[in-house]
Amino acid sequence: MTAGLMESALGAPKRSHLEKKYLNMTLVPRTTEIIPVPPALDGQVVRDGLTQGEYQIFRDSLTSWRDRIICMCLRNTGLRIGELLALEVGKTMLNGPDYIFYILRSKKRRTTEYEPVYLNPALGVQLNDYIKAQHLAPNKKIFGQEPGFRDKDHISANGVQKLYRKIGKQVLNRPIQTRDFRKLYIRDLVDGGVPMEVASKMIGHESPRTTAAHYYGLTADRRRMIGERIEV
Repeated sequence: MTAGLMESALGAPKRSHLEKKYLNMTLVPRTTEIIPVPPALDGQVVRDGLTQGEYQIFRDSLTSWRDRIICMCLRNTGLRIGELLALEVGKTMLNGPDYIFYILRSKKRRTTEYEPVYLNPALGVQLNDYIKAQHLAPNKKIFGQEPGFRDKDHISANGVQKLYRKIGKQVLNRPIQTRDFRKLYIRDLVDGGVPMEVASKMIGHESPRTTAAHYYGLTADRRRMIGERIEV
């Protein structure tokens, strides 16, 4: 006896709501259309942040000696803009053979310590010439404005950020922030073989996790660089 005759003889079986729904559905034939690869994976991989070449273009576009040296110091030391602008002449050693900033940094144990930050000698010589040309006393800030006092030779952190955004748009088609130089500094250290723990201490972080999370992401560009270094 067929299933149809059995249903007519025994009566139509009771079906649940979901069963009736799926019995009445019409299956759509599977499409053979090829889904395109997302543009980010199909073309040139976008670099992660500021590159050395872009830094050089940006630096050379700064017309003021002060602004150019600030840019070079940020690139060479990885300092925060606030740390650099707070730096006084007396907290530097720029007569050679070593060229050093002594940066005040707070610790978790609520103490403060001066940490030495070594400069590239070429930058140290130029910075020493700048200080002499400005006739700055040992207790004066090199770049930052004194509270309640403004002059053309000193600048605030907000002033630096505004300038960098403006110049970045003009020469790189995007705004540049002071932390972009800090990121470039960290990438150079880690990609050059410096352990993350050491690189973290170089910029004043207590934990390498903070450095890795905010300054050294595993981007597509870095994945490619690592892959290309593996020998076959």
